[in-house]
Amino acid sequence: MRKIAFGAALLAAVSMFGTVPVNAANTTSGRTDLSLYVANDPVYTVTVPETVALSATENTQVPIAASDVKYIPEGKKISVTLDRGNGTFGRLYLEGTNEETGKEYMMTLYVKGTDGEFKMGALENQIKGMELASFTEDGTMNYELRPAALNYPDSTADNLVIQKGVHYSGYVTYGIELADIQ
Repeated sequence: MRKIAFGAALLAAVSMFGTVPVNAANTTSGRTDLSLYVANDPVYTVTVPETVALSATENTQVPIAASDVKYIPEGKKISVTLDRGNGTFGRLYLEGTNEETGKEYMMTLYVKGTDGEFKMGALENQIKGMELASFTEDGTMNYELRPAALNYPDSTADNLVIQKGVHYSGYVTYGIELADIQ
């Protein structure tokens, strides 16, 4: 009985690991196929605009392009995120000074990325790290920016109205990495 149990356990183990037992009594050779494959490193170029002039009356489309995309692993994508804006804690502001009065102004920007919702950099709705574009092949995607003033058309608050004669400026830095497709 013990021999049968051992033989059945050995047969189960052999089946589980996919090996074939070789009986020395009727075989003079055996064979193992070997292989080695190391995937190519992913290759891609991501291009972001050097400058963007924002509209004071409508959403601004900001293009991001991926080219020369090769060897992206299965289940991965090139993800372009908003790493940080020029504002405190990485928020995205436009800042400017009225040259005649010396008064400083700040305008918060709303951003819409791949999730399709406009967000701003307030602490309760962080934009830092949000995905702006993603690619698995060559292509172009736009994300959108708009001044907070468009959300408050009847406001009289200085920082919710685009001030005439003020040259506003700011910047965005991007994070670019391979990320899991979810």
